Amino acid sequence: MGNLGSRDGVCCDGMLGGYFSQQLRRIRLAARLAVARSGIDVTPELLEATRTELAAVETTLTHLRKESNRRDARLASAMGLTDDQLDFLWGVVARAVDPLLLALLQPICGTDARKGLSIAHYATIVGLAEDRAQAIADIVLPSHPLRRHHFLIADEATVDVCTPITVPPRVWSFLRGDDEPEELTRRAGGRVVLPFDAKLDEAQRAAVHRIDGALNSFDRTVVVIEGPATSGRRTAVALAAAATGRSVIAIDVTRVAPGALDATLAAQIRECLLEDAIPVIAEVDELMAKEGEIASGLRAVARAIEDAPGPIAVTSRMPGVELGVAGRRIVRVRWPVPAVASRRELWVDALGEDAKDLPHDELDQLALRYRLGAGGITGGAAAARALREARDPQAKLTLHDLQEGIRNNIAERLGDLATRVDVHQTWDDLVLPPETLEDVSALIARVKHAHQVYEKWGFKQKMPRGIGVAALFSGPPGTGKTMVAGLLARELDLELYQIDLSKVVSKWVGETEKQLAKIFEAADAGHALLLFDEADSLFAKRTEVKSAVDRYANLEVNYLLQRIESFGGITIMTTNLDTSIDPALKRRLASHIVFQAPELSESMKLWERMLAVSAPVAQPLQIEKLARTYEAMTGANIRNAVLAAAFSAASEGRSISQSHLERAARGEYRAMGRVLR
Repeated sequence: MGNLGSRDGVCCDGMLGGYFSQQLRRIRLAARLAVARSGIDVTPELLEATRTELAAVETTLTHLRKESNRRDARLASAMGLTDDQLDFLWGVVARAVDPLLLALLQPICGTDARKGLSIAHYATIVGLAEDRAQAIADIVLPSHPLRRHHFLIADEATVDVCTPITVPPRVWSFLRGDDEPEELTRRAGGRVVLPFDAKLDEAQRAAVHRIDGALNSFDRTVVVIEGPATSGRRTAVALAAAATGRSVIAIDVTRVAPGALDATLAAQIRECLLEDAIPVIAEVDELMAKEGEIASGLRAVARAIEDAPGPIAVTSRMPGVELGVAGRRIVRVRWPVPAVASRRELWVDALGEDAKDLPHDELDQLALRYRLGAGGITGGAAAARALREARDPQAKLTLHDLQEGIRNNIAERLGDLATRVDVHQTWDDLVLPPETLEDVSALIARVKHAHQVYEKWGFKQKMPRGIGVAALFSGPPGTGKTMVAGLLARELDLELYQIDLSKVVSKWVGETEKQLAKIFEAADAGHALLLFDEADSLFAKRTEVKSAVDRYANLEVNYLLQRIESFGGITIMTTNLDTSIDPALKRRLASHIVFQAPELSESMKLWERMLAVSAPVAQPLQIEKLARTYEAMTGANIRNAVLAAAFSAASEGRSISQSHLERAARGEYRAMGRVLR
């Protein structure tokens, strides 16, 4: 079965009496003659005039049918229609769009004329012989392309030659000469417009070549393009399709209204048949684990893939998504983020004239720092312009505007899965043992000198997967683990995002992995440091499989281990129970820093630094006594005690004194479950 194509087709009604109008006139005149044959009083002069006019229309249509690129001829070829079946389709179209036809049909069809046109009534109207009328009947079979791809629609469950049939508006608008896809398709995506000058690096060109080869190697191929969102995956398919003169119609399942997935997929396949286009179903991994929709969503996609008459492409952020498709060859292509040089060119294109306001080194910094694809760069530039407009429409675009625009887009992609943390502490506020500080300094050095070690010194080729940094901070609560993560982010000029595990971990199969994929992808693009507090809840030891629950829990840990290893950024995990962490994770760590409870000298520093504020403090204070008496306090406990003392002093209108600190420390000790000796 072939496809249709559209843009170069005959625009059927560009002039009075065009092909589309002549087909409608043919059906209308045939109906008028049928009414006359049914016995309604018609003058001989009117009858003869109608026959003469119908003959003239048939002559005109015979001439117009010689056009080599008629839309209805391409439709007939794609659907395998006979001339009589195509003429019946025109009859159904005429019933749907000709306002003068209904009155003529009602004496023949009765009230059915309001629902559509049946094969039986059409045969009566045009006066078909018995054998020709029976030959049309094949199109009512569910397996016929017109029925299977929703070119013909019937309200009744069982369809036969007496069933009124109609067509979707997109079918007659296509035959009329319109190229705009219908609203269902447009809302979810629509036609992919190729950029004037696509900026692809060598790896991306190789991926496009693989996509092109897969689309043209086998008619039943499914090409799965796996890669980050907004990185140009749909454009890659469009570039591959353009090599053979075809277009791409894409839908994004995240933009489909609830309950409308089946109808949207059907509209997409129909549009692709009309335009000779390649269908792309984007973000299918989003259907993996929606509550109550897991089976229905992926089943709808599987049905659409199996019904598609030719090759089809899908995109996914997660690798290895199971589509549940039988009888199709699946080819998976990994779509890479563009290299730094390509990203710089994309930024220049997206910024246009605004690029002249940015120094070359700032453009280099944008390209190097943010691993964004074409869509992410375009979105970041648009968000930056909006911020500039809000600030001062006459101002020049700055690097800060662009960074804020990127942050806004990354935060939108993360949704409520992670929270951006503003870091207010400084290194002066940190009190740690010397050996722990050395470990922290070594971790900073590992990040700062990664380019030199991996790229210039060639160690990258020795790494099995990614060159990101994963670190585990373990130790008792309140010992500074989260604070150090924030200081690391500030030192390395990174955004700090704290993961909300309550939103990430899900009981639905595959949902946790999907949420984690979204987090890692956004962090990779947004130059962010990810903080997993209480990581033992995610990275617990894998257990012996005794039930389906154990198996899926182990799968989650397996995915996490792989994703941590391939992540190009920095991941900090904190835990109070490092013995419960899976040993495989510990082997993948760049650093494991153990935070101990403070010793006497460190406790004294913590008390002193917490009190080094502008608040009035009564002197002298016995800091050593506080540190010795409340020796089990960590930094967080000392902070709580000092704050409680400050509020107590403020309520009394006095300076913070030793007695305030003593009372507050005793209260914090009781809250810790401790008893003073």
